[in-house]
Amino acid sequence: IREVKEEYAVVSLPTMLTGFVRRTSNGPPLTQVLPPVNTIMAFSILQTTTEEVTTKSSPSSKAATPVKKRRIELSPLPNHVNSGIRLDEFLSSTTSSSSKSKFASTANYENGTPMIIRGRIVSVEDHGCIVDLGGVLLSATGEKAKAFLKFDNIEGDYEVVDDEEGDDDDNMDEDVEDDDGRDTKPMDVDKSSSKTAGSKRLLNKHRVYDFAILPPQTSGEGSLSILQLSLPSTSTLATLRTTSEMVPSLSSLVPGMLMDVQVEQHAKNGMCVSFMKGVYRGALDEDHLGGWRSCDEKKKKGLGGGDSKEDPSMWWKKVFRGKHAKFSARIIAVDAATKIVRLSLNAHILSLRGEYSSFPLPVGTIVQNAQVIRVDPGIGALLALPPSETSPDDDAATAQLDKINHIIQLDRDLSNNLMSISEYKAASKVLTAYVHISKSIDPENNKSNKKGKPQAKHRTPEALFARHFSINSRVKSLRILSTSNLIDGIASCATAKSIVNAHVLTHEDIVPGKIYRNVPVIQLLDGGGVLVDLGLGTKGIIPAMHLFDKASHGNPDAGGDAVLSGYRQKIRQAKYKEGNLVDVRCLTVDPVSRQCILTAKKTLLTTDIENPIVEYTPLCLEIGRVAAGFLSKVDEWGVTVTFYNNVHGRVPARRLAAELGVEDP
Repeated sequence: IREVKEEYAVVSLPTMLTGFVRRTSNGPPLTQVLPPVNTIMAFSILQTTTEEVTTKSSPSSKAATPVKKRRIELSPLPNHVNSGIRLDEFLSSTTSSSSKSKFASTANYENGTPMIIRGRIVSVEDHGCIVDLGGVLLSATGEKAKAFLKFDNIEGDYEVVDDEEGDDDDNMDEDVEDDDGRDTKPMDVDKSSSKTAGSKRLLNKHRVYDFAILPPQTSGEGSLSILQLSLPSTSTLATLRTTSEMVPSLSSLVPGMLMDVQVEQHAKNGMCVSFMKGVYRGALDEDHLGGWRSCDEKKKKGLGGGDSKEDPSMWWKKVFRGKHAKFSARIIAVDAATKIVRLSLNAHILSLRGEYSSFPLPVGTIVQNAQVIRVDPGIGALLALPPSETSPDDDAATAQLDKINHIIQLDRDLSNNLMSISEYKAASKVLTAYVHISKSIDPENNKSNKKGKPQAKHRTPEALFARHFSINSRVKSLRILSTSNLIDGIASCATAKSIVNAHVLTHEDIVPGKIYRNVPVIQLLDGGGVLVDLGLGTKGIIPAMHLFDKASHGNPDAGGDAVLSGYRQKIRQAKYKEGNLVDVRCLTVDPVSRQCILTAKKTLLTTDIENPIVEYTPLCLEIGRVAAGFLSKVDEWGVTVTFYNNVHGRVPARRLAAELGVEDP
């Protein structure tokens, strides 16, 4: 889960795709339904659509341009995720066992593995929660399961959230008086496990979690149709394997299940595996083997080096063989209709910790000397980034060390022991970025682009792309464009010079008070202003009053060039001709509305360069400091001086009269 709002949620999917969850009509806000950001869980695809979104190509254009965009709509609800699950074989195997599983206070499952299932809290009662499993069938007779979660069966800390308005103050008082209340009742678990499990789980109506089914008790109390559930921590959930009794059919497979797999064949783009004692078959593609081939100093040497007869790009052939041909992997995608099952060995997916997938390089970073390790003809290329030469700060280094230690421990707990192989351990440290063919090379002889005019959609010819991006070739420089592909752990990048050298990527990168030099002019606006391109179509406006240092003597009510005097009209036409390069400085920027106001006043471009006034703090507004601004308002009470980022100062009329002799501003 990448982002959660009341009306929608953004979810990262495999193969660098993105899905969306919509709030249902008359349904609760998604902030009350979904777990926190970075949670890894299964979603069901409801539909894929192509929608037309209208956008304006520039602030001066009145007509909206329709753009077709594809959407993947998802659902986290149990009636969709659990649609193919059957519990008859699992329950029959557990009830026939002489020794029953039970959720112990030590957070261990004895004598068997519980089944993980998606559930939605229907109501919170005195001793636990009633949970809806989405109509899961207990048997072939059509009997639907009901479930209950006892507070005693929740691993780690939790908090009961009261949905009723106006009860917050009363509940807060009760919390203070009653230290043993059920709002934060933890199980008796290991302290370190509780810390790594994250923040408290919120229990409220409509909240969705992955629960574990506890086998029925032998005392005969209750009915088999009322299942007892537990809510395991992330650390416990990551180690629970799926048995053959839990998946009597292919439709019972759900993403997130941990499987013991056996390698059947190595392929050029990954491996084919079998699981469930050879009943089912799946695949691990190259991006989900837990590592990538590194940047090699020798052009034809891959990970593990050595044998020139083997394809050096298929480094996994030397790792997943012998005793290491059997390991545990997690399912990330299932399509029962086409019998396609995809699995993953990526560390953040095995550990179910989305925060482990965060890319260490921020958006906008320029990386030198990357190496092509895979080419997808007509689509793009995968690049291996060289090891970083800069050392992280103490906090980042500590977090990275904790992450590595946890991954190594999980590798041992699952009996994979892949991190004991030097080649695999080196591969797990490699960072990669993907460049799409449309952002790989600038169009040749594109004079209009050099002059700053908006270029049409460009697609690099496949022959030209293949010539520049061949296996093992080096890329002089690339720029990170996105780090939101959290499932694959691959960044998106661009290698085209126009993008690598761009001042900014989006309006969010623009900094008030910063100077941007050699910015191309796109258009002279009717109101007297100038439109410029700061990079990648990120536009800014220089208003007419900010083209020159001194005020104009034209007619401000006439509009266009009439705002300026005759002499300045000629200067504007020559200096700000389309395609010319000018220096500008950001006055204000609003990333939401994508509006940026710039200035080309010479005084503002040459003063306060290191420490512009951008906020109301003592660091910027030191008493006695002399700084340059511009007059933004004049009235009978005085004048208003504006700096950057909407920071304003006021000179009263009394002080103007006393110091400058100006009686009427």
